[in-house]
This record gives sequence, C-alpha cells and structure tokens, in this order.
Amino acid sequence: MARFAGACGALAALAAVAFMATALPAAAQVPPPSYASFSERLPCVHRIGRCFDATIGGKRVDVIADKAEFDKLKALLQTLNRNVRDVHWIVREPVPGAQALDVETRATAQGLPHVGDEQEEPDVIVYALDGQDLDSESELVAQQSVRINGQPVVTQQETLTQDFLPPGRYAFAIKYLGRKNWDRKWVFLTVAP
Repeated sequence: MARFAGACGALAALAAVAFMATALPAAAQVPPPSYASFSERLPCVHRIGRCFDATIGGKRVDVIADKAEFDKLKALLQTLNRNVRDVHWIVREPVPGAQALDVETRATAQGLPHVGDEQEEPDVIVYALDGQDLDSESELVAQQSVRINGQPVVTQQETLTQDFLPPGRYAFAIKYLGRKNWDRKWVFLTVAP
C-alpha cells in the first residue's frame, strides 16, 4: 500500500535524493573502445591497450571506436591469420616500410597509475597478413615473467633480422612494459609500397 507523507515529507525526501546525487561520484564513462569490456577499478585488466598510447613509424595509433568497423576487420583478419585477435586499434595512414618497426609507447593519464612509467622498450610481435616474406632467425629467450622452480622458462622465438617491412597489411601486438604492470594493443596497419 502506497502512502503519502505530505508536503514536508515529500520535500525532505526530495532533499535527501538531491544530497545523495551530489555525494555519490558519477559513473565513469567507458573509454574507447566502448563496446569492449571495461573495469573502472582495473582499467588495464582486459589488456586491450587502453592504458598506453603508441605511434608506429611516427603515425598515431587510433582506436577503432565503431563496433561495426571492428566486427568487419575482425572477420577479415580471421580469414588472414587466426592468431590475430581483438584488434581494437589501427594506423589509418600507410606507414613507410623503413619506419614501420619504429614503435614508441607511453602510458596514458588513466593508465599511468596502473602500469607505471615505461620500464623498457615495448615488445612487438609482427604478423604479416599478405604472405610477406620476413627475414628472421630462431633464438632462445628466457621469459622472466614465467618461472618454474624459481627459474625463467626458456622459449624459442623468431626475431626479425631486417630493419624494414615490405609493403602489405600487418597486425602488430604491442606490449607496453611498465614499472608496475603491462598492457597490450593489437594494431592493424598497412605498409606503403
């Protein structure tokens, strides 16, 4: 049964609601890409690159803000390389091949408290999407972040032996290595002929 408290009661209730609205912090807006998972308490936890900015060959890496564009690119990338996933970022202008491996990163204002200042150069994994032949050599690398009985795990990786990329489409997985934590951006780009 609903009750009416009268004019004084209604004004008191209205004042209480107004006080609560000003006392509580506004819900933070989800930073781009807004269609992807987000934790306000741990904004870097999903490892999709919100906590750092990057440039490739001096060109800015932009967020793919439109879900339809993301879905279209995701479908294309699955046909080109099934190891490439969650590409929420893009370099919209073609990058010269001689500069394509020049990757720079820095923490965003939102990410800095969580990942910290850059501890070392970013790790970059290059995925050639158009069958480009890249010169590389196998090497054994100690993974300091994974340990067994206190010892780092040693894995084999292919390391580029060239300082340029041939023309075509690529995906980069850029890992920002901060003093406190890390984040990763998957980026789609085209290297100019």
